[in-house]
Amino acid sequence: MKIIAPKKIKIKFYLIIALAVIFSSLIFGTKYVIEKKAVDASAETNSFKTVIIDAGHGGIDGGTSADDGTVEKDINLQIAHKLNNILQAMGVKTVMTRTEDVSIHDESAKTIRQQKVSDLKNRLNIINNTDNAVYVSIHQNHFSSAKYKGTQIFYSKNNMLSHTLAESIRLPIVSYLQTDNTREIKQSGTEIYLLNNAKTPAVMVECGFLSNKDDTMNLKDEKYQQKLAFAIAIGITDYFLNTEDVNNGS
Repeated sequence: MKIIAPKKIKIKFYLIIALAVIFSSLIFGTKYVIEKKAVDASAETNSFKTVIIDAGHGGIDGGTSADDGTVEKDINLQIAHKLNNILQAMGVKTVMTRTEDVSIHDESAKTIRQQKVSDLKNRLNIINNTDNAVYVSIHQNHFSSAKYKGTQIFYSKNNMLSHTLAESIRLPIVSYLQTDNTREIKQSGTEIYLLNNAKTPAVMVECGFLSNKDDTMNLKDEKYQQKLAFAIAIGITDYFLNTEDVNNGS
């Protein structure tokens, strides 16, 4: 686990907005403005929750793959690093569950099954033992039919703010990056172990379908990854700035 903590800095609310506008104008060619609701005019970035960025799979677990051999674990890590860099630039404290192509299983786990189970348990330990945090997992989708494409976001049923976080991330993605994406956020079931057991606000961002050629082409593209990471970051900071528990410092 790598913990990355920015320097404590007091920053005016309008500077956060200005930074978002600068990023968005560079990446999207348009201005994305976060609506100011009941937010103190002076915000201290260290009052934001920590963002746990989880690049799904890794090491012996490649996840799904595309017809051209593109492996999910690699795309997950590339997008996770970009998301981490953007959030850090915004002054948000982050924790990455992995920063390289590794599984984070215990050394005592010998079989592949044991390693996968250990890896998931260690990720869950990070999620539930990081104070004042939200959890964002980066994954890629796959389906038997190649026609399906686009980002879909799943949220945990265990914390009511997971729904809010998921919707906050969905909006900038469909507004500026995937304007034809009509997918709604979806509550996860027991099949997604980490969301099913997370106590903190938790979401999984299925960035696209590696079973779809257009999605695969986009997901391999550095510029597209940067745009997607920025859209996710804007959603996260929008959630921070507009949810009561964060504004009250709880």
